[in-house]
Amino acid sequence: MAFKKKEAPSLGLIGIDIGAAGIKAVELVPVEQRLKLETYGYANAPKELAGLLDRPKEAAAILMHLVKKAGMKSVRCNAALPSQDVFHAIITIPQPRTAKEDLKPMIESQVKKLTPMPIEDMILDSTVIDKHLLPKAGAPEKPVEKPAKDKKEEGQKKEDNPLIGEKKDRQHIRVLVSGAPKVLIQKYVEIFKLAKLDLVSLETEAFAQIRSLIGRDKTRMMVVDIGKSRTNLTIVSEGIPFLHRSIKSGGDAMTEILAKQMGVESAQAEQAKRDLAFGGASELPAALKDALQPIIHEVRYSLEQYGQQFAGETGIDKIILTGGSVQLPHIGEFFTEQLDRSVYIGDPWARLATPKGLQPVLDEVGARFSVAVGLAMKQGKKV
Repeated sequence: MAFKKKEAPSLGLIGIDIGAAGIKAVELVPVEQRLKLETYGYANAPKELAGLLDRPKEAAAILMHLVKKAGMKSVRCNAALPSQDVFHAIITIPQPRTAKEDLKPMIESQVKKLTPMPIEDMILDSTVIDKHLLPKAGAPEKPVEKPAKDKKEEGQKKEDNPLIGEKKDRQHIRVLVSGAPKVLIQKYVEIFKLAKLDLVSLETEAFAQIRSLIGRDKTRMMVVDIGKSRTNLTIVSEGIPFLHRSIKSGGDAMTEILAKQMGVESAQAEQAKRDLAFGGASELPAALKDALQPIIHEVRYSLEQYGQQFAGETGIDKIILTGGSVQLPHIGEFFTEQLDRSVYIGDPWARLATPKGLQPVLDEVGARFSVAVGLAMKQGKKV
């Protein structure tokens, strides 16, 4: 009796980006110490299913169909949390005295002051920025002098404030903290369970885009992600997102302004916008320049905020555009003129091995896949 040989499980990883307009998926496989694009796919969400995260059964059905249609072999997936729903902050805490000292109480004490949501209802993730200031394993503990108690400290329990009793001139370290509501994470877990996919890790969109668009580049730059309904602005330095803003202005807002100026319905304006993206127009139409002004304003504001918060730091000279709405003609040149900085359209495929002959297609769709590609590039721990 002959037995069919069982197919070996795929070593690939799928990056899943569930956005306002639909779901994007990219499967990468390791080949000779490099990641290779195996396949990718995109599924539009029907208008009646707006808000896929609140419709787990429908979202899982769309995801299953997408994975099957794209011919993806792996079941291991990474997904991204929406930037506007994630808490971001850079906090400072006293330098630990030993490598074994638990930083969690100090981090949570600071986060409680910054977020309106109880931290018991959140899942927090932290990354020490100033790693060079952390004590090395086995190093002797540094003696710490306790200052005399003042009136404000009398009656206050030390366990309520882990900073009490620390020497005032003690060196501090910076920590990047991200937090997401547990109910949001549970929505993702449910969707992937229903889709019969193995959710390996969840992270913010910013970290995924740093991986796919910036890589090991340590210079300071800004990533501007213009999506369907929102635009996310992230200033990155040394691979760390130092400042993040999310505004309610994106492709839909541009379509509405274009429809008003053209005197047509939104559907016709959206089609006109798509025709412009691939029609080889000689310049960006004036109506779209007007529609982009709110985003330009927020970019300027974010650059000013960064300059004020991190005085003395080198300025931001490079801006990377990404997202489905950056396919408009000459949008990069327009941003360069408005901001007096070098502006580039991000290429998430640049760090991958891609099939021959597919590059023209990848160039056309690349901007909208920056999050999915970055997710597939990550090896993470089980959620």
